[in-house]
Amino acid sequence: MASLEFARHRPASLSHARHLPTRAFGADRSQRRLEYAIETGRTMLILMLVAAGIVGLRYVLVVAYGFLQ
Repeated sequence: MASLEFARHRPASLSHARHLPTRAFGADRSQRRLEYAIETGRTMLILMLVAAGIVGLRYVLVVAYGFLQ
């Protein structure tokens, strides 16, 4: 399943802060928002496909039960 990786854009500790680019804060905020939106969309799509599979399986089982009766 898709996993959200919010921490990959942040330094792991203060010692890594000196390696940050000198850009203004929020310069690539729209890029990160787009990545988060894509990840959220993928996760929702996967969850909807799982739900559709469960409903389809239930339908097949109900039809099979009807034939056995």
